[in-house]
Amino acid sequence: MQPWLFGLGLDAILLMIALIFILNLLIQGLFLGVGLGVVNGKNRDIGDTFVTALLMSLVIWIPCLGCILAWYFIKSRHGVGWGGALIAWIVGGIIQIVVMILILMLFFGTIIAAIFGALIPFMP
Repeated sequence: MQPWLFGLGLDAILLMIALIFILNLLIQGLFLGVGLGVVNGKNRDIGDTFVTALLMSLVIWIPCLGCILAWYFIKSRHGVGWGGALIAWIVGGIIQIVVMILILMLFFGTIIAAIFGALIPFMP
C-alpha cells in the first residue's frame, strides 16, 4: 500500500471533522438567537450570538464546569438570568440536534440508500 493513500484518508477525515465543527458552530449561533428570543434576551443580533456560540464551543469540552461556563456566557453577554440562560441553551440545543439529524439524513441517507439499492437485485 502506498503511504500517500493513508494520508488521503486522514485528510478526508480531518476535513469532515472540521466541516461538521464549523457547520455546528453556524447552526448553534443561529439557533441560540432563537432560544434567546424565547426568553427575551438582549443583544440577539447575529454577531453577538456567533461570538457566544464560539465561546461556548471552546469551554463545553471541560467536564462538569463546561455547561456552567456556557450558561454564564449566555447570562452575561445577553442580559438574562440563570434560568433564562438555561432555557435558551436547551431550546437552541434541541433545535440544533434536530437540524443536524436532518442534514445527516439528507446527505448520508442517500449514500445508504444507494449502497443497499445496489445490493438488492431487480426482479425479472
